Amino acid sequence: MARVHYDGSFEVNKPRDVVYNFLIDPRNIASIIPGVESVDVIDPDNFKVKASLGVGAIKGTVNITARFTEKKPPESAKVVGRGSGMQSTMDFEIGFRLEEAGSGRTRVNWYFDGNIGGLIGSMGARVLDPVAQRIVQDSVEKLRQRLS
Repeated sequence: MARVHYDGSFEVNKPRDVVYNFLIDPRNIASIIPGVESVDVIDPDNFKVKASLGVGAIKGTVNITARFTEKKPPESAKVVGRGSGMQSTMDFEIGFRLEEAGSGRTRVNWYFDGNIGGLIGSMGARVLDPVAQRIVQDSVEKLRQRLS
């Protein structure tokens, strides 16, 4: 089992309520994450995602079931989920907290905590970290662009 944790923050030129509404729509978030093939929104709190990933020599599809466990408009939200595929499993929690940064700007504070088991989890942080960091960096940059 490999544990991963990433967090960060950035500012955008949008009001907090606009940013919040963008971030709680799984289709918006899926559109910025590399490899996402489809999103099925079941109801306002539950959704499924299908994504293609590659970690080292292992490539395949991951199916994810996720749900919002907390929504505090326009301040914060939290999602928990579970994914499986490529002879691996992943449990995760993603959250964000929004702060007004003045002049219609919003500071987005975010985190991702995950536990990865199975074949990919056995590879350890040395193999997982560069792949995960690239996905996180690409996603955050696309998010900043979409919200600017």
